[in-house]
Amino acid sequence: MVRKMTFLAGIGVGYLIGSKAGREKIMSLWNDPKVQDTVNHGTEWAKEKVPGIQDKVTGAAKDAASSAKDAAAHAKDSVTGGSSSSSSGSSGSSGSSSVAGTANPADKSHTSGGDSAMDPARPQPETR
Repeated sequence: MVRKMTFLAGIGVGYLIGSKAGREKIMSLWNDPKVQDTVNHGTEWAKEKVPGIQDKVTGAAKDAASSAKDAAAHAKDSVTGGSSSSSSGSSGSSGSSSVAGTANPADKSHTSGGDSAMDPARPQPETR
């Protein structure tokens, strides 16, 4: 039953997107004042919530960077037989021992090449 409903919903979306009459229907709905009020309300709500969400995402990214660095050090130690002198002694801990230097904008190690740093808000160039 769920598959049939999903299939029918897909047909409806395909009609709305694919046919001229469907696109005209979408435009007439979009120009409706009630729809615009709802869109404006949602936009204002998102603008209010973005600073808090941004802080949470930044914290999660720093934690992920720290975990990745710890995992890379652990993997390097296991490949070299544990004789690496650059190990920070963080086997098994996922604390933020060296997170402070991971988001340095002057560090060019995170660039896609050239002199420009990558910006997460922009699409990145494909490398092949």
